[in-house]
Amino acid sequence: MEDSGMTRKKTYHFIAHTHWDREWYMTFEQFRYRLVQLIDKLLDLLDRDPEFKSFHLDGQTIVLEDYYALRPHQKPRMERLIREGRILIGPWYQQNDLYLTSAESTIRSLMEGISASRRLGGEMKVGYLPDHFGLIGQMPQLFKDIGIDNCVFGRAYDAGKHGSPFFRWQSPDGSEVTALQLYYWYNSAQRLPSDPDQLQAVFDMIREREEKINPTSHYPMMNGVDHLEAQENLPEVLKRLRSLYGDDIDVLHSTLPDYVESVQREMGEQPEGTYPVLQGELREAPEYNILAGTLSSRIYIKQANLECHDLIEKWLEPLSTWCAMLDLDSYDKEAIRYVWKLYMENHPHDSICGCSQDAVHDQMMDRFRRVKELTETIIDRKLGIIARQVDGNAYERDDQKLLVVNTSQLEATRVIRTPVYFLEDEKVESFSIEDENGQRIPYRLVSEAPSRVQVISPINLPGVIGVKRCEIEWQPHVPALGYATYRVRQHREGAVLQDATDRRQSNQEAARLQDAPNPLPSILENDQLRVELQDNGTFHVLHKKSGRRLSNQGQIQNVGDRGDLYVFKKVQDGEGDRIWDGPVEWVSRTDNSLYQEAVYRFVWQLPIGLDASKESMSEETAPSVFEVTLRLDAASERLDIRVQVDNGVKDHRLRMLFPSEDAALHVLAGGQLDVVKRSWDCGKEWERDANSQPFWKWFAPVYNSGGSAIFAKGLHDYEMLNEGRTAGVTLLRSVETIHLRETVYMEQDYQPKAQCIGLHRLELALRPFAEESATRLYQEAELYHQGLLTKLLPIDEDKWNKGRSWVQDTSHGGLFKLPDPNVSKSRLPTKDSLIKLAGDVMLSAQKWSEDGNQPIIRLYNVESQTSEVILSAPIPIKGAIITNIIEEQQGAVDAADNRITCSIAAKKFVTYKLV
Repeated sequence: MEDSGMTRKKTYHFIAHTHWDREWYMTFEQFRYRLVQLIDKLLDLLDRDPEFKSFHLDGQTIVLEDYYALRPHQKPRMERLIREGRILIGPWYQQNDLYLTSAESTIRSLMEGISASRRLGGEMKVGYLPDHFGLIGQMPQLFKDIGIDNCVFGRAYDAGKHGSPFFRWQSPDGSEVTALQLYYWYNSAQRLPSDPDQLQAVFDMIREREEKINPTSHYPMMNGVDHLEAQENLPEVLKRLRSLYGDDIDVLHSTLPDYVESVQREMGEQPEGTYPVLQGELREAPEYNILAGTLSSRIYIKQANLECHDLIEKWLEPLSTWCAMLDLDSYDKEAIRYVWKLYMENHPHDSICGCSQDAVHDQMMDRFRRVKELTETIIDRKLGIIARQVDGNAYERDDQKLLVVNTSQLEATRVIRTPVYFLEDEKVESFSIEDENGQRIPYRLVSEAPSRVQVISPINLPGVIGVKRCEIEWQPHVPALGYATYRVRQHREGAVLQDATDRRQSNQEAARLQDAPNPLPSILENDQLRVELQDNGTFHVLHKKSGRRLSNQGQIQNVGDRGDLYVFKKVQDGEGDRIWDGPVEWVSRTDNSLYQEAVYRFVWQLPIGLDASKESMSEETAPSVFEVTLRLDAASERLDIRVQVDNGVKDHRLRMLFPSEDAALHVLAGGQLDVVKRSWDCGKEWERDANSQPFWKWFAPVYNSGGSAIFAKGLHDYEMLNEGRTAGVTLLRSVETIHLRETVYMEQDYQPKAQCIGLHRLELALRPFAEESATRLYQEAELYHQGLLTKLLPIDEDKWNKGRSWVQDTSHGGLFKLPDPNVSKSRLPTKDSLIKLAGDVMLSAQKWSEDGNQPIIRLYNVESQTSEVILSAPIPIKGAIITNIIEEQQGAVDAADNRITCSIAAKKFVTYKLV
């Protein structure tokens, strides 16, 4: 580059580092011991050689915890070197995948990483994303929010297409950072030879390629790569380079922050328009760059992750916040932090992406189980506290409160299944459920049977009581961000629903059913949708509001897959590519005033897997058994679909297809702090066997006459097929190697559990729409995903308190009782919204502030225009402090009438601390 007629001197920034995958082709503990060896040697090196300036520890602080677990005595030494700037850490806790985890997971990783870094002197001010399989569009806004004005990254950008590896990257709201691609990866100077002749030969090659692609005079020499220890003789090698090249170039033992600052300074001196400007997500380049097959590798891992996401973000934190706001229970900040950190251990890209050893993912499932166990325990406590505080003065002694909680932004009227218990010795034969006005609520009795349950007390030994357990289905009405309490009354006649024994049909329909060899339950219908079931299991849907008709929905497609855990690869000539079109066996049909449901089953003979060539499918077949449940709740605008697959074959991909007569204009996809708008053929310009695109909880092809939203639980992979006329959702993907298939496998590469043989249960829903906003669809998808929770609490808790007070045989026969700490506090109404939120806006987080003083509410606007928002809570609100995501004050707003009124600009997120 030219500057004032003078050629800039070229500067090579040698950055010593390692990229640390905690688990991947080895397990966490195996890699941890390698990490210990690496850091042990690094500490010795830094203390021994002051010329070894610094080492970059991959931007993650979790590696410090991993190291200290085996080397606690080294903590003072390590922290001294961090404070001296010899070891650079942060801003991340761990390098999580950005598409397969929530926005809050990314935010909490930054919060935890920055907090840990600042205790030791400060985080590295670099938005370091070295190995992510695509970058979300809101990343620039997130970085800018915490004072980072750059992003250094590796994948998902085509420098050749844009003419520069450096560019201005904007979020949809306009927030901008300088984006610097590591165009020759983070091992561009991985390890250099010390022999002068060899060193010169290697470096001449490096110089030639660097100067061809880099438009500035500063070059990133990334000295390291995955799991490699520091090059101990790097200072000596750099001296040799200086000797070899003299004053022709500058050779620096540098840091990422210094390199970034140098490039930014030079870019800033250039005329506007010198560098490209890109907005939104980055998912460019061929398939072995973005590795989109990881969106659907090991679906069971993704399902477990989303279940824990709901438990933590949608239940644990909101309920804990509500209880703290109401002064009913303290916010257990340390327990919640522990849950988050354990949960985030599963989020690095090689973990959550499902592309590691079987043993790694077995251990992940154990972490998910531990998260679930602790989180559900705390949630149950919070539900009990709220239920106990609800006013029960109008209830009778034998009544029970049935609390139903809704933490979503929409009023919930969905059908749920709930267990109800009665004491065995009270011989309850009938019961009613009543709302706050005394109106009986209809319910369907699914089952009733005697049972025994354990009673746990903190002050008495466990006891066992005999009960009658009744499983019911019913439809409560629960306000948004609140709760409703129902009264369960025993020995009362309930509004028990009976299933219909006949369906009113036309004579023509009845004749067709009677003559059919496989009787067909032809119609599911409510005021919103008419679903016509076909003998091959597909269905036509009439959306009554718009008059739009969707034909042949729910096709199930099987395709052979010769790829690996990273990438789907077609088999030769599309072998194994087929759509089920045979007759199905209709197993059951259920009709009542709550819902209509039909279940079908079929057995599919599929190729058992690849043949010996690893290129084609075997001619031998084996059965896979499918059972599909289609359910339409009363007044629902969506059709719920549950697919149970007993997968008996290998090397294939299953999808459910939703065709349309028209090509999609575009696709909306639920994203992280956003709804992403993509062209239907987004990504088609790069060579990919599957043009898979990510979504978070929902996506929706949009057509001239409306759209079809697909909600899903733990599924993330869609592709628009048939020139944009068919949406395909991946249900299951079965492969068995981490890397490329080979005729003879490397032993460590073979991971048979990745074939996902056995039983899988997948849940999704079809929601046709006409004019609903992206916000509305996202809110519906959230409610579909997280559902409702219930808590049954007897008015007379004493008679359910069975146990033993003493181990010894003593004369004391009673049980000890715990006092209710909230007995003197105001009672709660039977129904209420605890947070009131109006306006087209999404709620990202309800949590307690890190300083432990006030509630935090994080909102984001997915629309393309400013949204006016009104926020109130059950506490006196003077106003709100506007903070960044790490809760540093940025501004303030006043409250009026205990409400905050604010404007949130298009595509912006904002964090409020209520005061």
